[in-house]
Amino acid sequence: MGKRLYAALGAAALGAGLLSGCGTVQTIAVPWLHTDTATKTVSLTLNAGYNSANGYANFNGYANGQMTIQVPLGYRVLVTYNNVGGIPFGFGVYNQFQQLAFQGAGDSVSSMLANAGAGVLPGQHAKWQFTASKVGSYRIENLLDRIDQQTRPENFGMWVRFDVVRGGAPKVTVSN
Repeated sequence: MGKRLYAALGAAALGAGLLSGCGTVQTIAVPWLHTDTATKTVSLTLNAGYNSANGYANFNGYANGQMTIQVPLGYRVLVTYNNVGGIPFGFGVYNQFQQLAFQGAGDSVSSMLANAGAGVLPGQHAKWQFTASKVGSYRIENLLDRIDQQTRPENFGMWVRFDVVRGGAPKVTVSN
């Protein structure tokens, strides 16, 4: 009977933990996202390899989908991409099929495969601009160093969410 009691108590505790807010999401103010509502423009600065989080495979310290950048439909997005890490990193906003979600939203997988010198080198930066022209959920990913023949290449968790929504204001949310 003792094992069943402990199992029931464990299940109850797990259920209570899941319902009580584990994995909370919160909106945060960040100095690297600027919005001009008059021109419907978002300026976004992403630092690849920002800190030791996720073995330096992160964007502004976030990885594994723990950050979401939300932009309203029709906004122009200006990206400044700084590589502050120790190896080359790539950038792109990709759909579920590993294709660029928007024209100009980074490097396509095919262009990276065709160019041995692709990516942004440590200490360098690059700029991209695109229009968030289709509502949906996408990923900002570094696919440069992890490309292989899998359906979804392993990127060692170097991805964050990029959502295009019908209304509202640009914002950043994080989860734990």
